[in-house]
Amino acid sequence: MKRSFQLNPDNRPATWAQIKHWRDTHETAPVDTTFGNFDCDERSDARMSGSIELFDNLPTVQAGKLTWKRGDNSFIQLTKAELEQVYAEVKLNRAARGALLHVRAEQFKQMDPTPTPAQLSDLSYWLN
Repeated sequence: MKRSFQLNPDNRPATWAQIKHWRDTHETAPVDTTFGNFDCDERSDARMSGSIELFDNLPTVQAGKLTWKRGDNSFIQLTKAELEQVYAEVKLNRAARGALLHVRAEQFKQMDPTPTPAQLSDLSYWLN
């Protein structure tokens, strides 16, 4: 029986499709704010925006505060002003990170060899 040697696919140079996949995945990863870590995908964005808009009519608001689930699954109580601040920080941080990720993706595409999928899966690799 003949043995063959194969490289781990995570250790091969990444394809452009893999680079784009990880860029898009990291773009919607939770972001840090002064109130903690919050999700920033499209659904979370819509939920937070809607909660701000309808804050005074939400049945879950108690004593002027809304309980919100953070990106690490912990809970925090926020006033409307605090929720607006979190939303502004999330949008700013997501936009800044997204701009950086798009530049880095192009840089990775030009590298020879490209980074490995294992490297690309680590957000800190993109941000360094």
